[in-house]
Amino acid sequence: MSYDTDVPPHLSAQRATPPAPVDDPKPNTAMLKGDIDSGRSGDKVEVFDPGMAMLGTCEEAGGNALSPKDIARARFAEIKERWRLSPRKPGYAHDHLDPTLALYVGFIGVAGVGLSAAIWLVRAGV
Repeated sequence: MSYDTDVPPHLSAQRATPPAPVDDPKPNTAMLKGDIDSGRSGDKVEVFDPGMAMLGTCEEAGGNALSPKDIARARFAEIKERWRLSPRKPGYAHDHLDPTLALYVGFIGVAGVGLSAAIWLVRAGV
């Protein structure tokens, strides 16, 4: 079975509509998840993330469903407070090169030159 793209033909795996405005008067947990999945919160890049249980499910099952005020506070904390309090630096993996490979290749090069010099000196009888 093959598809034209890597995304299987299922509506839940398609790109979502843009997230709801932050100042929506009646926020819900789906809006909070949309903020996170869209990359608006800065945690990850835009990607569909199917969860086993939607945000807020445990609270509802326990009889303490989140109020719109609580959800609005959570959206504000995820979107604005996170950026206001952070140094706004991207993670190490974003636009950075890992020096480990360069150091490893450099070490192999230095070891190779040293070994070659030692062999040459032994054969030269010095």
